[in-house]
Amino acid sequence: MSNGKYTVPALEKSVAILEHLSTNKQGLSLSDISSALKLPKTSVFSILQTLETKNMIRKNANGSYNLGLKLYSLGMASVSHLDIQSTLVPYMEQLRDETKFTVHLCAYDNGETVCLEKIEGPGIIRFLSYKGERKLMNTTAVGKAIAAYLPEPDLQFVISKGFNSLTANSICTEPAFRENLKQIVQCGYAVDDEEGEIGVRCIGVPIVMDGGRVFGAISLSTLKSNLPMQKLHDYGAILLSVGEKMSRQLGYRGPYPLIG
Repeated sequence: MSNGKYTVPALEKSVAILEHLSTNKQGLSLSDISSALKLPKTSVFSILQTLETKNMIRKNANGSYNLGLKLYSLGMASVSHLDIQSTLVPYMEQLRDETKFTVHLCAYDNGETVCLEKIEGPGIIRFLSYKGERKLMNTTAVGKAIAAYLPEPDLQFVISKGFNSLTANSICTEPAFRENLKQIVQCGYAVDDEEGEIGVRCIGVPIVMDGGRVFGAISLSTLKSNLPMQKLHDYGAILLSVGEKMSRQLGYRGPYPLIG
């Protein structure tokens, strides 16, 4: 019994294992999991075997375990039922009101970003982006915020799609792209510094769903003069606060900002 409700101990242990795996991209061994959760190795082994047969987790060549793609498909199915207007748009409106910048909400799909929602900032400045727009991920803050936290196979797929070269600032080589992603993990947010359009600067953070998979990202876009480099940390902190709240709405319970 827990909180007056009947629970299934084996299922509780399984959920605890999945949640623990979601906090580590490098993979965890049976001993790691047993030690962290204070569970007998025999119990952990049996649960891992069952989860692996159901594709909920995958076993790596070195014997460690990661979350499986079945969880990703279940998460995406859950997200497809999500009412964005009532669940996430209020946070976008809060950002628009607080910063006076344009706010974009994008999802990760098949190696690209898809714009789910856009809320224009006040004033006469308008950006050409639109709902439903698909983009490669190397020239946008949302794209890079997502790519920085993708599993290596997914990141390789993103890279295989090629790089857009839209301005002299666009990051168009794999080594430079990977180096930029490392910087994003260190500070928690991504910056598009005139990489998609001259005179425009954007900052974005990831949104994570239950299971630790990246759902998408949210960003602020404005003229470069409105977002000086010395203010990036301040706006990054505002975005990270909202990104965490949106991630919690999607069921994510792990650490935020994400640990690379």
